[in-house]
Amino acid sequence: MLVHNVYVFDAFTVPNSFDPTHALGIFSAIINSMKIEWSGVTRSVLGFSDATNKFRGDFFECSATIAVSATTSKDTGHGFHFETDSRTTHTNFAQFGTEHNGVFF
Repeated sequence: MLVHNVYVFDAFTVPNSFDPTHALGIFSAIINSMKIEWSGVTRSVLGFSDATNKFRGDFFECSATIAVSATTSKDTGHGFHFETDSRTTHTNFAQFGTEHNGVFF
C-alpha cells in the first residue's frame, strides 16, 4: 500500500473524540508518504464467522515493513516532522484480509 499527502487528525483521547466541543482540541497532520509491504504469510484463517457480533472474513498473518513520513500543521502541531526508517522497523504481527460486518454481514 502506498499513499501520499493524506490529511489526518487525532482527538488525543476517545472521550475527546466523542465530545462535540473537543475540549482537548483536534490535532491535524499530513501523511507525506506511507508505504506498507506485507509478505510471508505464516497463517491463513479462511471463512471466520461470528454471527453474534455480525463479523466475518478471511485473514492472513504475515510480516510487514512500514515506512512513514508525517508533518504536523504549524497551527496545531508546531510543524513537527516524523519519519521512520524501514530498515530498522520490526513488526511482531501483521495481518491483512477482507471482512464484512454490521449491515454488510
